[in-house]
Amino acid sequence: MHLPKGSRGFTLIELLTTMAILAILAGFVSALTPIVTSTRHTEVVNTTFRIFSLARSYAVNRNTLTTICPLSASMECVDDWSRPISVFPDKDNDKRPDAGQIFQLFRTTSDQSSLFSRTAGRGYFQLAPNGMSHGSMGSLVVCTNIGNGSFKMSYIALNLGGRLRSLDDADQDGVIRLPWGATITCPTP
Repeated sequence: MHLPKGSRGFTLIELLTTMAILAILAGFVSALTPIVTSTRHTEVVNTTFRIFSLARSYAVNRNTLTTICPLSASMECVDDWSRPISVFPDKDNDKRPDAGQIFQLFRTTSDQSSLFSRTAGRGYFQLAPNGMSHGSMGSLVVCTNIGNGSFKMSYIALNLGGRLRSLDDADQDGVIRLPWGATITCPTP
């Protein structure tokens, strides 16, 4: 019995070529995963810097106390930085948007990245009309899961002048050693 030419199967060369192409593509995908993870981490860190820069600009240009925090459904600051982060005027210092006005709303986290505050449970930051930190200072920790129980970390601290500085976990051991001896690790959610 003779089969028509169009109904024959794949040749061995076609099959091997297809398998080689699939192997190369699989190698590219696995090589891109750390790059994508690192990019997501950098995006969260950069967004955090943008939030504080914008809040400082609002505080100075509008001459008003400005609060940065995640808000609950009742429009109160909460210490849950997986929620969208709000920047709002807070002249009466009640940690609620004045007249419900929010200057800007940001979403920073993703499935792999988390943002945690180190504000002694306050969960908010404030900038005075002169752009300086108002009240207590604090910091944030960005943790990005890179697999195998490892995290890429960044420690972001607000200084008295209302500006942020950051330290990264360069060796990705899950620990950042601060200059004064304290160590920071990624909190467990």
